[in-house]
Amino acid sequence: MEGERVVVTTDLSKNAAPAAVTANQLAKKLGVEVELFHVFDLSQRGSGEKIRVLRDPELRARAEERVRRWYEEVVGELPDDVTLKSGAPSEEIRDRAAADDVACLVIGMSGRGAWNRLIFGSTVLKVASRPPCPTAVVHPDSHRVSDEMTLGVGADFSPASDAALKEAVWLAKRLDAAIRIVHATALPATTVIHAGELPPGMETTEVVNWAQDSMDAFVRRHRDLLEGVDYRAKVVTDHPVAGLRSFVEDQGIDWMILGHRTASQRGGATTVKGKWIQRMNCSTFLVPTSRTT
Repeated sequence: MEGERVVVTTDLSKNAAPAAVTANQLAKKLGVEVELFHVFDLSQRGSGEKIRVLRDPELRARAEERVRRWYEEVVGELPDDVTLKSGAPSEEIRDRAAADDVACLVIGMSGRGAWNRLIFGSTVLKVASRPPCPTAVVHPDSHRVSDEMTLGVGADFSPASDAALKEAVWLAKRLDAAIRIVHATALPATTVIHAGELPPGMETTEVVNWAQDSMDAFVRRHRDLLEGVDYRAKVVTDHPVAGLRSFVEDQGIDWMILGHRTASQRGGATTVKGKWIQRMNCSTFLVPTSRTT
């Protein structure tokens, strides 16, 4: 996670507060600055007035001060910098976060429950679909950043999983955190039981054998990276999103870390990531394969 600052987006709403708190905590742990990023959405009403605010030095200064004071009210101190932009929020956010000085982008969910799933997609899902840098998507009820956390790493055994594990180890060593690696796979309807009738939860199948063998190989491949880290690995036999949710609850996961493929590598996993972001039960780091430490 290279860079000199954490960039946190805000629309100055109550729902943006958890992201501000997370950015403040993360920046302190990593020893970097906090930049507050606010975009005037020109697709909504009042676009002319928004443009006038950005062009008028006095009005712009007032707007920047309002953003600073919002952050101060939320976290109890001022940000290191404030950036105001106008345009399409997802594109402006992505452009800023792609710069070399950004260590991490922090963006919050819009709300809770079904309403969140309706309004959440406009900006957050667009950014999360192509994260330009390590991107923290903050859950409103589960977003602490502190020592001795437990980090979950989702593994599909692709290069994206390598990137996620590398970022997780980097964070774990700075936060004295434990790592729990998981692969979730649903058993197909045609699953064959090789060992006969066994108690529930003890079935041995071709799918499970493949997943477990792949997990063992994944851990062996990263043995040097994982040296000195408290880690465990587990295969969950459930659909990916449901499996990750259960894993978070069972293992007490504070943050999930998921690798994200580049545009040329995309496949079905992108749909899984999008569904996870909408249904996640803890905050999540998305790590693009092109921006790993």
